[in-house]
Amino acid sequence: MEEEFHKALKYSFLLLRYRDRSEKELLQRLGRKSFSDETGRQVVGYLKEKGFIDDERLAGMLKRTAVDQKKLGKRGVVNYLMSRGIPAEIIDGVSGEDGDYTSAAESFVSRKMKQMRGLDEATVRRRLWGALARKGFSPDIIRKVMRPVIPEEVEL
Repeated sequence: MEEEFHKALKYSFLLLRYRDRSEKELLQRLGRKSFSDETGRQVVGYLKEKGFIDDERLAGMLKRTAVDQKKLGKRGVVNYLMSRGIPAEIIDGVSGEDGDYTSAAESFVSRKMKQMRGLDEATVRRRLWGALARKGFSPDIIRKVMRPVIPEEVEL
């Protein structure tokens, strides 16, 4: 039993060397490698106790990446964190308010507008709205960031 623990621990360190992982991700990977559930829980408990695994810290880092690099909205961030195995209670604490994502939406719109030069207003409006919605921005944020780009007489 102790030998299996050490093998699982060694494999966990190998995985953590490439990137940080949530408890859930690590448990899944250990399970796929045929380690028992009990061994997986022991290893994760040990790594958590020693500070190698911290879902809250990981969630904060992933949120920054999602907003700054991927330009995701709140719904997009929540989905991204869920896909990485972060528990819902941590996601609720980290995701913040919808308004926190306005600057990411604005920078995304400014980048997209450079790509859409020469297109008619209806096409630009439709494409921007769709792209922002797919990124997880709320309709209120989308309206707010599109207002300066699309003329006032056009209803959003």
